[in-house]
Amino acid sequence: MTAADAGPRADQSPRPLTDDARELLGALLAHEFLGVAELRAQVARATSTPGCRCGCGTLDLQVPDDVPAAPASGPAPVEGTVVGADGSPVGGVLLFVEEGRLSRLDVTSHGDPLPLPSPDQVTWGPTRWAGEDTVRRPARFRRGRSD
Repeated sequence: MTAADAGPRADQSPRPLTDDARELLGALLAHEFLGVAELRAQVARATSTPGCRCGCGTLDLQVPDDVPAAPASGPAPVEGTVVGADGSPVGGVLLFVEEGRLSRLDVTSHGDPLPLPSPDQVTWGPTRWAGEDTVRRPARFRRGRSD
């Protein structure tokens, strides 16, 4: 094994969601929007793999084909702002849906990589950057792309 193989993405085997990931998804999916009922049901059967090499809490999500798909795709219309101990923004949380299925839980940072935040560190609001015509997550993060 090389040093590069030992990074956060070394093991790409899908694993059950952690309790922390389920809680964060639950907090995001507590908001009402098109397809949210199907996405809530998908969480119970979803698995994940690390979604980034930087060490942040980003997760690529996998959902079995036999779970009902949501009637929408693209970024969820609710995004989170991760706040630090002093209450100032330190990052964000965004959920992507592809072909009606949970696809990626993206954790962004204004500095060093952030681990998966707990729901009490996140304030929720409308996804500001996504337009009506946004139907996929940014190309560099789409499935099938090797980095």
